[in-house]
Amino acid sequence: MATGIRHQPENGYHSEPAQPSPRESLKRRELMRLPRSLSALETSGFGLTGLANWFTIATAIQAAIGPSAIFVWLPGILMGIMLNLQVKRIGEYFPNMAGGTPNYTARMLKNYPGLGSYAAIGYFLSWVSTLPISAIVLTQLIKVNLNSLGFSCPETLLNITFTLLPFILTFSGTRALSILHAFFVLPTVGVLSVFSIHGLFWLAFSSNSPGFFPTIWPEFTFIDWAKWFYFATYIFYCCDSAASFVADSRNPTKTLQFLKISALGMLPVILGGSWVLMRLATAPGLKDDVFLNVLAACQVLWGPWVPTLVTFLVVASCLLSCATIVSNCPRMLYQLAVDGHISPTFAVVSRRGVFGFGLVFVLVLSLICLAWGNVPRLVAITNVGLVVCLMMFHLSLWLRRDQPEVRWPGWSLGFFVVDAVVLVVGGLAWGWQDFIIGLFFPLGVLAVEAGISRIAFAPFHPSWWIRLYRNTSKSKMPDFVAFQVVILILLIVSAVSVGWIFGFKLYANSTVGLNLFVVLLVTVAFIGVAVACWTSLPQVVSMDEAREGAEQLFIIALDAIVVLDENGVIRQTNPAAESVFGIKARGLIGSHLNKLLPGLGVQPEQWLSRSEQTFNFSDRSARILEVAISDRFSQGASLSNQDLQQYVAIVRDITDRKQAQQALQKANEELEIKVEERTSELTHTVEQLQNEIEERQRIEENLRAMQNQIIVQEKLASLGSLTAGIAHEIRNPLNFVNNFSEVSAELTEELLQEIENQTERLEPDSREYITELLTDLKANLQKINQHGQRADRIVGNMLLHSRGQRGHWEATNINSLLEEYVNLAYHGMRAKEAAFNMIIASDYDSDIGKVEVVPQDISRVFLNIINNACYAAHKKKQETGEEFSPQLDVRTRNLGSAIEIRIRDNGPGIDPDIFDKIFNPFFTTKPAGEGTGLGLSISHDIIVQQHRGEIKVETEAGNYTEFIITLPKKIAEVKEFKK
Repeated sequence: MATGIRHQPENGYHSEPAQPSPRESLKRRELMRLPRSLSALETSGFGLTGLANWFTIATAIQAAIGPSAIFVWLPGILMGIMLNLQVKRIGEYFPNMAGGTPNYTARMLKNYPGLGSYAAIGYFLSWVSTLPISAIVLTQLIKVNLNSLGFSCPETLLNITFTLLPFILTFSGTRALSILHAFFVLPTVGVLSVFSIHGLFWLAFSSNSPGFFPTIWPEFTFIDWAKWFYFATYIFYCCDSAASFVADSRNPTKTLQFLKISALGMLPVILGGSWVLMRLATAPGLKDDVFLNVLAACQVLWGPWVPTLVTFLVVASCLLSCATIVSNCPRMLYQLAVDGHISPTFAVVSRRGVFGFGLVFVLVLSLICLAWGNVPRLVAITNVGLVVCLMMFHLSLWLRRDQPEVRWPGWSLGFFVVDAVVLVVGGLAWGWQDFIIGLFFPLGVLAVEAGISRIAFAPFHPSWWIRLYRNTSKSKMPDFVAFQVVILILLIVSAVSVGWIFGFKLYANSTVGLNLFVVLLVTVAFIGVAVACWTSLPQVVSMDEAREGAEQLFIIALDAIVVLDENGVIRQTNPAAESVFGIKARGLIGSHLNKLLPGLGVQPEQWLSRSEQTFNFSDRSARILEVAISDRFSQGASLSNQDLQQYVAIVRDITDRKQAQQALQKANEELEIKVEERTSELTHTVEQLQNEIEERQRIEENLRAMQNQIIVQEKLASLGSLTAGIAHEIRNPLNFVNNFSEVSAELTEELLQEIENQTERLEPDSREYITELLTDLKANLQKINQHGQRADRIVGNMLLHSRGQRGHWEATNINSLLEEYVNLAYHGMRAKEAAFNMIIASDYDSDIGKVEVVPQDISRVFLNIINNACYAAHKKKQETGEEFSPQLDVRTRNLGSAIEIRIRDNGPGIDPDIFDKIFNPFFTTKPAGEGTGLGLSISHDIIVQQHRGEIKVETEAGNYTEFIITLPKKIAEVKEFKK
């Protein structure tokens, strides 16, 4: 949601909105806000990690350039201090942003989103690489001590373990990790501060001091300076990590104040400590070993007992660095996702502040860096992205130099130039191949991220993590205390077992053994504190949230809530009680509830759990109150070895509701009387209107039926007359053909018989030839007679169909009747259309027997439907061309007490828009003059009303139409249809 620029909210911060990009707007509803669950002290620990890690870099610089390292630290510390103060100012303008410097850079470069994303990911990768580096340093420390005891060191296992350890702890939640971090960072930074200040004073004033300043300064070139300034950038530029947790802080003001503290701490801790280390760790053979250099310097100051302390510093600083990385890196990804630079999946966070997808992503990159294993090359490569991000940060400040959140824009431009020179000169000094890889490393990560977001794999998308966190929040550990105790016991047993296994060796070399014991102790303590936070903190937070929620409901409740002791005396009230009783809270507390509400009774044990009471005000006005009283429960305080018992009463003023109910009841009674009277009048009127409407409907139906009947009869009469005339004209010549063929056949038979009698007089060849001719003639005459008889039956059917009068019910062979009318319709179409041709497929069930119907009326139905089928199929052939073959499919089936007739064509089907109209009288889709629109309407009446059957249509536009007729076999109670 956008807000105005430099809007001043209640907490005193300005806020400037991020312009939502398309990726941000796409799934903004799936993003989650960070819970403000961290105190200022808990967030401050993350800002001190840079101070705790300075000696891990200082030893390498010291070994390379000796006292000249001061020329690296002086400008670096100055730039780091000014960076912290600038980040603090920006944090005041972006109080809801997580991730710190890289995300501020991407936000301020909103006009160049690609450049901002690249810079932020480059900064992110420099932090990720520090995690495996810390794991390698810890492993080397253990390896040195184990080798001196004669044990081999499982380097790979330890590297992986120390890399995975902070990720396991991170899933205990943000607050648990911050408490754990603060638990170790304060003593670590404290010891380093004492070391630095004590060392400076010792160098300045001790008689045993080698001198505050060196007597010899080694040769030092500009390229050496740029190379080691580039290498040390991580230390003096990364003491601003507290800014990454501003969005988590309950008090952002105090959290940002620690940026100033860590900035000022660079002078005594980093600058002073590096100087002390440079002057005291001068023994030959130390090289760049962190443990040996710090040990040598500490032994000069504090004596030979310090190896254990140095071991503690190295182990604690490495573990603190790991904890900061796994806390800070997912927040960088989170804010980039919120601002729309990367996938929204990185912005999903649990209620306990766990970034599941971001942690998995960081873990994969950490393991890749760990597999590389070359620490100097890893630093050289990943520092490219870090320096580029800082360049873009200073450049963005210069571009926004007119904005009030920008301090020292001129200095920022100068720092941009310095960083650019260091990047090119120092980066190339470490190797041009590593420099090129470092430039393309962020681009590769961005490309991988873009590819992941497009893969259809559930964990790569926000919804999967949202469901996971919701399900996790619903699950509760039934006995978390037992689980916590078991884990702590296992840790203690493991530590004792390791100590027992190495006991003899440790006894032989007490110094090395003590060092390993410190490593084990710090690691176990690190895990133990995390487990305690992991198991207990969620339960404590849940209880605290429940308590706060209950108190909030108690305060904002609209009903009066009073807490009573076992005698019914009011001990606590909420604000609503004052308005209900009209008495201030101090007047209610100490009063007996039964004095205010006498209807309750004297003893609380006699009170009903729910009742209505009358409360009388001082002005003698009365209110009706609904009182709900809980059962007695324990307050939890001990009094004479017994728990103090209390009651809770909820009081609601229901006077207005009661008055409204009474008024409503009275109005209802009056309304019921009026409604009854009016209902009686309306009922009589409605009955009259219904009778009139029914009578009018009957008249209209009779008129429509008579009209339709007259029209149909006129149409059928005309058609019948025409059909009868044509049939009579055909029958006369047809009778002549039939009679002539019969007489000719008889004469031929007689002639053939006569020839057979005169066989002796004829030659054999002549006799055989004449016999064949006469036989063929006889066969042809018989065929003429058969076809003539068939034509006579067709004409008879036409005459029968044309008469129009109703027939009688009789048992009829439906199969034969159907076959005759199929032939009649087919030949009728052939007579009208010479090109008409159709494939007729039939499947008659011989088991249906005879069915009681009116043959004349059923045949009319068959003729109408078959004619329509032939017409439709022929029309489709005319439209589609020669490749289409019209087909008629006629089937009958025995259904037991009924029969089913199916007539199907492969024509164009019926349009869904007119499907409901096909049985309406006078509705037709044929051109004018080709159809009357009565065929299907009459057929429907004959099947449904006369024969009490059923006619249905199934169709698919463009493919087919099928009529399905169902007829009962017996007339039973079926009455003859009369029009």
